[in-house]
Amino acid sequence: MKTGRSFYKDISAVKVETERLALTFLPEHGGKCASIRDKKSGREFLSQAPGERYKKLVYDGDYAAAECSGFDDMFPAVDRYYYDRHPWQGVPVPDHGEVCGLEWKYETKKDALRIWTHSPRFGYKFEKTVSETKDGISIDYTVTNNTQFPLDFVYAAHCMVAAETGGVVVLPGVPDGEKASLVFSSNGKRGRYGSPFIWSGKAKNMVVTPAPSKKKDGSSKAETFKFFFDAPCTGGCCEYRYPDGVVFSLSYSADKLPYLGIWINWRDFHDLCNVAFEPSSGTFDRPDVARMRGQFSVLKPYAKYEWNVNFAVRNG
Repeated sequence: MKTGRSFYKDISAVKVETERLALTFLPEHGGKCASIRDKKSGREFLSQAPGERYKKLVYDGDYAAAECSGFDDMFPAVDRYYYDRHPWQGVPVPDHGEVCGLEWKYETKKDALRIWTHSPRFGYKFEKTVSETKDGISIDYTVTNNTQFPLDFVYAAHCMVAAETGGVVVLPGVPDGEKASLVFSSNGKRGRYGSPFIWSGKAKNMVVTPAPSKKKDGSSKAETFKFFFDAPCTGGCCEYRYPDGVVFSLSYSADKLPYLGIWINWRDFHDLCNVAFEPSSGTFDRPDVARMRGQFSVLKPYAKYEWNVNFAVRNG
């Protein structure tokens, strides 16, 4: 694995390269993984925002108005809300969490990239180390609580995969007919917040991403929706299979990120086509709601919480 300084659009970046993959990280902008590119074919696997200038996300700013692309880490929540437990009652958690809006520090080691940041509101250190594996790239995470108080949290990997017409979402280990719950549906046709959703598709364990089109009356079929599986997903793997057979795979520590969210966006949000895999430590994007469902995580006083996310690409 090689690391070096680079640029992404008009801002500084750090590039990580293996024999097949080139990844671009933005330590100064939330530690984002902005790009995962196949060096052989040139295919970009992460959804890209249009434009030549990077839309910077300021701390506690509007995530949707910023770059909103690639792979961001969401911690200690996804939705904006006010923390509700001692000693941080009433302290706001930013939209899509704190860490994606913070400047991170970084260092390059032999065969590794280490990047980290500190919370200005909740007293934790968030860090990740990027290294090469036999099949791709591994990211090892550690969050350290530097206070005497427990912190309820939801972490979500916000990985926006670039989708194509005829591409297929595959969730190994998740049976066809598995029960889930909606978080949102842009047109309301799939239900409301909390409505039941059944995982199914044209083939077992698969959902085919559709082609955007216009109805005869000129209205759009564009839509976006997100759901969480009701039960923990033990498979620890999400795949997107492109029409030409190439498979982009995200695997993760299912014991630490047991809850899986899927966001499918077909030109309804920012005119992008993406499937977001969101393995999470809790459900419904915020700790207070997840706590009511018994599906949240706690960072204990002076303790660490560790997990792993891996990326790999293979021919089908």
